[in-house]
Amino acid sequence: MSHYHRALIALLIFAALGLLLSGYLSYWNYFKPGCAVGPLNWLVTCGGPKAVKIFGQPTCIYGFGMFLAVFITALIGLNKIPSGAMIKTLIMLGLAGTLFSGFLSVYEIWFLKIEFTALPACVYGLIFYLGILISSIVGSRKLMQELSPDLPIPPPPQPY
Repeated sequence: MSHYHRALIALLIFAALGLLLSGYLSYWNYFKPGCAVGPLNWLVTCGGPKAVKIFGQPTCIYGFGMFLAVFITALIGLNKIPSGAMIKTLIMLGLAGTLFSGFLSVYEIWFLKIEFTALPACVYGLIFYLGILISSIVGSRKLMQELSPDLPIPPPPQPY
């Protein structure tokens, strides 16, 4: 198994964990009184007494959509020869998810000042998206090495 395929499997695992978490939160925010009273409230804390919403929808819905996009893209990548567009898509989804969940983590922790009984849901999302971002970057570098093993990969640019 190639290094790139291992990275895709890691992406699938992070995306599946994110789907489970955001699916759970979505269910409790849409069909139940809120995830604060759900059976996993000892493991995950979310938005306090009211769901944090963007455009009238709980933020976990957007996370679910992005995790689903990563999962489907990585699944396709396992079954065909990866393209540059696919790799860029996975990196961009990882970056977008990291920024999204990072912003929401800061918002929940420092601005809403919610009393947490467990790790906040957005922090879990941040961990999963960081895993997706790192796995996709490592996987893209490994793929480039596999496709052209005689060409050295330049180091990442250094900040000024």
